[in-house]
Amino acid sequence: MTADNFNIGQLQGSRSLTNDLVELLRDQIVGGNLQPGTKLPAARDIEEKAGVSRSVVREAVAALRAEGLIISKQGVGMFVAKNAIKKSFEIDSNEFNSIEDAVQILELRMAVELEMATMAAKKRTAKHMKNIWTALNAFDKQIEEGNDAIKEDIAFHLAIADASGNPYFSRFIKYIGEGVIPSREIITEHEQSLDSKEYLAIIQKEHKNIASAIDAKDQVSARAAIYEHLNNSRSRHIQIVKKYKDGLATKA
Repeated sequence: MTADNFNIGQLQGSRSLTNDLVELLRDQIVGGNLQPGTKLPAARDIEEKAGVSRSVVREAVAALRAEGLIISKQGVGMFVAKNAIKKSFEIDSNEFNSIEDAVQILELRMAVELEMATMAAKKRTAKHMKNIWTALNAFDKQIEEGNDAIKEDIAFHLAIADASGNPYFSRFIKYIGEGVIPSREIITEHEQSLDSKEYLAIIQKEHKNIASAIDAKDQVSARAAIYEHLNNSRSRHIQIVKKYKDGLATKA
């Protein structure tokens, strides 16, 4: 079976053409346009259709093969795997390092964590609050020592997830892992007026607002506080993307 329905357009310039090509090919497969067993076009044909280099195609194919969406048969070509359409939701680790992907992951988190914090404010126990404040105290210590506090940040969000009483929130936070925390360097490298310690202090202030609202069992304030926290991070990332694109436009 050949890929008669294979249809992708030219990729526009971005910071991660490989991720863009992976997404396009994944959509073709998971969306059913490329059925299991279908032979993909040759790499050079994908290069021409997508307007990318051979290395981009090679990296995209490797990523899809790692996901189990395609298989390679030596001397024959690449084929859509038999169980490809049944693949579960997944976020690739490389996607956490892209600014534009970070924005979209933050938007996903907002959809989940607003409800998570609301439920935590409703259901939290004294033990839950102890875990939340312990995580924040550990975060403070890491700031004082000049460390990135990533593990402590994850522990804080996981403590809120546990306080919600819904184990699926905890599983979501654990699944994303360090992807819960957008790269600190993405912000500090682009905001020269803001060093890492100052940035972490801003984040910690937002954390404490969330914790205080959950502690007070104020569901409305907890929801508003975590929205502010995640939306502030989203806005910072969007500003960086805008500056980058404005810079490209100026050079053009």
